[in-house]
Amino acid sequence: MNIPFGVLAESWVLFGWVSALLLLFFALKTAPWHKVMEDREAQGVFIATALAVFALWSVKAGIGPGLSFHFIGATFVTLMFGWQFASLLFALVMLAMASLGQLGFDALGMNWVVVAAVPIAVTWIALRLSYRFLPRHFFVYTFLNAFLVGAIAMIVSVLALSVVLVWGDVISWDRLSYQFLVMLPMMAAPEAFINGFVMTILILYRVNWVSTFTDDQYLKGK
Repeated sequence: MNIPFGVLAESWVLFGWVSALLLLFFALKTAPWHKVMEDREAQGVFIATALAVFALWSVKAGIGPGLSFHFIGATFVTLMFGWQFASLLFALVMLAMASLGQLGFDALGMNWVVVAAVPIAVTWIALRLSYRFLPRHFFVYTFLNAFLVGAIAMIVSVLALSVVLVWGDVISWDRLSYQFLVMLPMMAAPEAFINGFVMTILILYRVNWVSTFTDDQYLKGK
């Protein structure tokens, strides 16, 4: 689910790079660095998660010429680290993949915007809304914020990618809807399962690795 190398016009490439660099600068500036600077375990978890995402993204399925699909995992990464560190993690993963020839450098900025920034934003906004308006309960967090939002985040990401591909004259809407969007339900279901499963396991066995979940808020007295 990436934009192939050499297909975007220069204006789209420039827009993608400017947007990505501005968002990453804001993430770097606002990230809670004090939580990880002296925490070796948190640093190790971050690196291990980046390697896991790299492996997850390396497993792709071709869907027509120039189009491929892979799981994203942005929801569980965002729930683990917060939106700032999730943004930086996906930037590192994409740089590594580009260095190995699995992504083109020209569309790297736009790829990061639609495949990382968009689902991260969907996950974070949904988390804040549920935190404010819904009961703070284990099942609300795992089923809604991890499972359901994981699927929604992927769908929104795919739609954002579709807009870029169609408006950028990379592919026609008819071909895209026939070869790619028709697969959306089959892509969203396993994406939801992966995010929900990972977060459930982490909360049960490694809750200290999840920055957006605390026992006092979600479990105490329930």
